Amino acid sequence: MTLLPSQASDIAHRIEAVWPDQARNDRIHRYVQGDHDLPFAPRSARRAYRWLLDRSRTNWCRLLMQLLAQNLFVDGYRALGDDQADEPLGWTHWNQNGMARRQAAVHRATLKYGWAYTTVLPGDTAPVIRGVSPRNMTAVYADDADPWPIYALHRKTSWTPEGPRQVYRLFDDQAVYTLSEDEPGRGPSYLDHAEHGLGICPVVRFLDEEDLDADSPGVVAPVLDIQDRLNYQTFLLMTTGEHGAHRQRWAAGLELDDDEEPPIGPDRLLHSDSPETRFGTFDSTDMSGYVAVLEQILRHLAAITQTPAWALHGSLSNLAADTIAAADAGLQRRVGERKTSYGESWQQTLRLSCLAAGDEAGWLDTTSVARWRDTSTSPLSAVVDAWGKAVQMLDVPARAAWERLPGVTDQDVRRWEQMPQSVDGHALLADTLARATADPNGR
Repeated sequence: MTLLPSQASDIAHRIEAVWPDQARNDRIHRYVQGDHDLPFAPRSARRAYRWLLDRSRTNWCRLLMQLLAQNLFVDGYRALGDDQADEPLGWTHWNQNGMARRQAAVHRATLKYGWAYTTVLPGDTAPVIRGVSPRNMTAVYADDADPWPIYALHRKTSWTPEGPRQVYRLFDDQAVYTLSEDEPGRGPSYLDHAEHGLGICPVVRFLDEEDLDADSPGVVAPVLDIQDRLNYQTFLLMTTGEHGAHRQRWAAGLELDDDEEPPIGPDRLLHSDSPETRFGTFDSTDMSGYVAVLEQILRHLAAITQTPAWALHGSLSNLAADTIAAADAGLQRRVGERKTSYGESWQQTLRLSCLAAGDEAGWLDTTSVARWRDTSTSPLSAVVDAWGKAVQMLDVPARAAWERLPGVTDQDVRRWEQMPQSVDGHALLADTLARATADPNGR
């Protein structure tokens, strides 16, 4: 049964009142965009000082998010026991919504904030799948272990001739209610609703880290303090380079006219006729200590986030393939954990798309799993050699090895299966010779 207008407005108002800490999400968004809090500066700081402050910010937060996001790409959706199907259940809806491109936005939002959402609603020709940032949506669950929420509230700013206003969409198990905040502070007021009739709230939550305490901080929040330390140390390095990295010359007893500067330059010789004149230089500041501290903070960042050190330092010199693979082990474990968690959420999303399309078999299918692209750093030759030996020595079916090759999709495997088997060259040669030497009279 759909909600009454007064009920929809009351529920939306109550959900908005308990909206998760938006200041946290806004700060994370700023840091990923590179808008970091500046190191401390006195009010009387000169413009040159503030110029160095502005340019001391290096965006490590975005790099950490990108390293994980670039290793998360769903290549297929497979139903167990149905490997020969031309199109797996739900995968058609994935392609119709262009999720090969849109999935990255969902992954990045989940990595940034710790959680994100997808919504699935019936469409004119196919179910409509959309990702939503937690800055714009929150969901209410009867129990943290429940797969489906009771309500979800999506808000966004809509521009009207009278100016911007907040527009809300309230999701429940029967309909989507549109509400608007006509006057600030009065809460959402009901406009209209559209029934979807799915029987469940069509919202799926993605969690970056599963935790029994409902704590999923994401990738960025735990490293904000380290990002600030890196910015401050970079500022100290730049300040030292500005004022102390160059050798300063001095002269005592040198007679100059008023407003005349010493004729010092790379192509000039400084001299004086007075025997009392003395020349000298101040030693430049040793900057190696500042660089060492900066590198130490980066090592802390690499250890805390299980990020390969070479990815932060940008140096791959004199590293063997096995060394690089060992350095990537921590990152691949983090990626593997997220593939498991995100894969379950994508399974919910695709099952829900089947329900929205009236495909009961797809909705009841709980065995299908998302197939992730292999983004490991192992050389292709090593992978082919290992699986080739598994086929020859362990009787593993050759077809099972195809999908283990990096970059091979389910569509590639199905296309290969439809290709004719390669001809036995020896048998073909023997048959050709036999026919060529045969007696034309049949003797």
